[in-house]
Amino acid sequence: MATDPNAAVYDWPVPAGTPAREVWYGLAGPADGSAAFWYRYTLLSTERGRQEARLWAAVTDTDGDSVFRSEAVTLDEAALDDDPFRYTLPAGELRSDGARGRLGDVSWDLSYDSDEYAFTPLRSQRLTDVLYRFAGTGKHWSRNEAVHVDGEVAVGDRTLSLDGAPGHQGHTLGASPPERWTWLQCNGFDDPSVAVECLNLDGTVSMCLRRDGEVHALNRVRDVVGPVASETDHVEPGRWSFSGSGEGVDLSVEVVADTDHWQRVAYMTPDDTPRYNAHCSVSEVTLTYSVDGEERTLTSDAGRAEWVDSTKPVAGEYRPTWD
Repeated sequence: MATDPNAAVYDWPVPAGTPAREVWYGLAGPADGSAAFWYRYTLLSTERGRQEARLWAAVTDTDGDSVFRSEAVTLDEAALDDDPFRYTLPAGELRSDGARGRLGDVSWDLSYDSDEYAFTPLRSQRLTDVLYRFAGTGKHWSRNEAVHVDGEVAVGDRTLSLDGAPGHQGHTLGASPPERWTWLQCNGFDDPSVAVECLNLDGTVSMCLRRDGEVHALNRVRDVVGPVASETDHVEPGRWSFSGSGEGVDLSVEVVADTDHWQRVAYMTPDDTPRYNAHCSVSEVTLTYSVDGEERTLTSDAGRAEWVDSTKPVAGEYRPTWD
């Protein structure tokens, strides 16, 4: 694999009937939580022969109408380059330092300095590779775990201008996605050096706190399983609290979604079953952490949170619809 964690792992296009899924996604929006932009560039091949490359975009606007757009093309219409990474579709392009695209009345042109740190749910890449190869689990890299985004997102005659706005971009793949997960990322605090990310996967919790240029990653085996592992204190669609200790830090986080601003999205997986994602990119986050005996509490209205399940986490229409 190329050195950039965004580089494709599968050799696309894969033969029809080969189960494979590779996703590159990103989020950006003002730190005040007034709006957010969510985008995905995906590749999919299912056991029953469905194959597609797809571009996704969703704009959440707390003062106006929120929109969702998605468009699929054939795998042959997608182009991938590894060094430097570039994924090009007829309607858009993703790089490790930016993205552009247009879907109907939604268009975007974003840029940022690539993050030098990529967070992974398990620190051990050797163990991750073993689980990927023999247990069928996936891989994930938060390639741009916490970046500051410049550019514009337009929806019709409305324009969202971003100037150093908090952002995030990740890369995930696998032939056997989990049944459910919960995820949070936020770098929209008043202190721009602080970022938090957490993944709750089948009851195991991986966490990452960044502050003042330091990384406290609670993603070792002992952090996710065993008597001293990080844990979820409460989880239900719209609210999630969790806590952990390690890497010289104690921390607890609570995220509460603004349920008036759900985006409801449906993913197809390589085994031809859907996953339903209720996500809110303008969630309220309360972060409390202690380092060297000094405790600090920060809040943000620009948390990106999602609750994903094989059944719908909350009622409503999930798009796109699948045959």
